[in-house]
Amino acid sequence: MKYFLLMPVLLITAAAAAQKPLPVIHAGSAEAVIVEGDEDRYNWHITPAAKPDVHTTTKITAPKWIRFYTDRDSIRVKLKPGAAFDFIVLLNGKDSCYTRLESPPLQHYANMPVTRDTIPFELTAWNNIKIKAVINGKDTIYLKFDSGATGLLLTNDILQRKIQTPDILHNRLQIGNLSWDSLHVYEVVLSGQGTDGRFGWDLFDGKIVEIDYDRHIFVVHSRMPAIGKGYTKLPIEYTHYSICVQGTLEVQRKKYTSRFLFDNGYQRTIMLDTTIMREQQYPQDLEIIRKVVMKNGQGEEIPVITVNNEKLMLGALPLYNIPVQLMATANPARFKTHILGNEVLKRFNTLLDFQHHVIYLKPNSLQDLPYIEAKKSS
Repeated sequence: MKYFLLMPVLLITAAAAAQKPLPVIHAGSAEAVIVEGDEDRYNWHITPAAKPDVHTTTKITAPKWIRFYTDRDSIRVKLKPGAAFDFIVLLNGKDSCYTRLESPPLQHYANMPVTRDTIPFELTAWNNIKIKAVINGKDTIYLKFDSGATGLLLTNDILQRKIQTPDILHNRLQIGNLSWDSLHVYEVVLSGQGTDGRFGWDLFDGKIVEIDYDRHIFVVHSRMPAIGKGYTKLPIEYTHYSICVQGTLEVQRKKYTSRFLFDNGYQRTIMLDTTIMREQQYPQDLEIIRKVVMKNGQGEEIPVITVNNEKLMLGALPLYNIPVQLMATANPARFKTHILGNEVLKRFNTLLDFQHHVIYLKPNSLQDLPYIEAKKSS
């Protein structure tokens, strides 16, 4: 394995490459793997026609090791936020693929004028945060805020029936007084009931998002507002372009600490990851409350059973007797994590601080609502 420590921001162009030889690694197959940090893996296809062939990492807040593996060779580099590293993959001894590993620059609005945009939302019966929006200055649509997603995703039905945008790469989205230009629209089969699509957390990167379920308002701040007592602070882990936190499940007097995808786009409580359950030896003999078939955003059916988990700890915040979902298939998140959904998250007024990379939670008036699939008392 070849090792490189990248200190300054490094952007090597083809002209610069002619002056200074780039590192070269070898491959006999076009299939490769990129690993960010300790274990977050991404499959990669080597493409000599791309100049350069770019992999952009998930958001990183401190230097992180990035590894690139082929079937014959490997290279490793430590990237800072906003940095890049160029090298060549020589495929089958003849095709040179100019490859770049780059990390996005950190976004930060704290030094800009103070702004505070307040947007009303409806918390639907299906636990969706439903918000009115306008696309391309003319079409009113209703979107779900989905902290488990990125970008702008619209259903194929709304695209064909109403919007018919001629260019999926350049679209303008307006929510309240906020607007985004040149957004790529990604097409999906399904969204939350009563919505035409969803938008992800990265539209607010570098800002603070406040979700007040008591007052049904969604507030976007350029600076962290003053908050009172009663909040629990959870560090954000950025992985696979998603935001995760640590939590602990407790059942049968045992504790199981793991990563949870912070996903208020998931309508139920907690979807448990089968790989983590197997590694941690989570009990397999819990009483089954319900069996259902759910659908993901692409319309794919996922068999799910529901069992009772005795306790969840998010920092210092406990929740008891949560009906959790177990899948018979691989995790729809496509990486190793439990999924923490909005039937749990709606019980906490929330601040997503994308400047200091933490989440604040405070119990609200929905704290004691019964769960939809709660075990019935005998």
